[in-house]
Amino acid sequence: MNLAEAIKLESCSIDFQAIDKKDALRKIAALFKRVHGFEDIEENSIYRGLKEREDLGSTGFAHGIAMPHCQLASLKKFYISIAICRKGVMFDSIDGKKTRIFVSIIGPQDCRNEHLQYLAACSHVLKQPGVINELLQTNSRINLFEEFLKHTDNGYGKLSSKGLDKLLLLVVQDESILQDITEVFVEYGIQQSIILNGSQMENLISKVPLFMGFFNFTGDKNPSTKIVMAKIMKDHINAILRGLEDIFGDLDSFSGLKLLVLDIFFAKGF
Repeated sequence: MNLAEAIKLESCSIDFQAIDKKDALRKIAALFKRVHGFEDIEENSIYRGLKEREDLGSTGFAHGIAMPHCQLASLKKFYISIAICRKGVMFDSIDGKKTRIFVSIIGPQDCRNEHLQYLAACSHVLKQPGVINELLQTNSRINLFEEFLKHTDNGYGKLSSKGLDKLLLLVVQDESILQDITEVFVEYGIQQSIILNGSQMENLISKVPLFMGFFNFTGDKNPSTKIVMAKIMKDHINAILRGLEDIFGDLDSFSGLKLLVLDIFFAKGF
């Protein structure tokens, strides 16, 4: 069991909103549907699984916490979602108060014991002093992810294990989209990145007398490129890609942005 591997940024939210319990379950299902691994599972199937479990008895506990969960036959591993609902939503909690923290677990149908272990591990984290307030004060998905894992027995230490860090390179060919990229970085808690100025090879070749006339850059406009570099965790790649494609669409079809992820074999002072 590894909580760090089960929690996916795509299924985490710091601004979760719902009008009632059914709406909350539907939106939790929508969060899971964003995760790589749920492509062949219908969102409504996730919702039905969560609701059928709730029909057996509410997973809303005291202190504003709920742990919706279910088992799906089509899954091969466990996934965890963490959602912060700052205004709270009525979720049939045992103390009758609104729920503000949702830690949801979905796993394979034939892994009952491991499912119970995940439930117990998450419950243990949420019962620790100060954890609820710390989670409610998080300001990004990565911040939420890290605050939760910080209180696990063995999860947080694995975040810095060798081979988990990657170098994300974004080649931005349309400078007007930098603001959108910045907003995605802020949403996912990437606060340290480097932006380099570059030029396309065609721009350099066009200045060589031998090749003049072969490249036509609309008027006097000099095409330039911005290269955004950031160190990220391996498990965060899909989440950041999803965040970018939510704005720009499939990057294979979008000419203004290219994404590349490289292994980091050695880093010091970065």
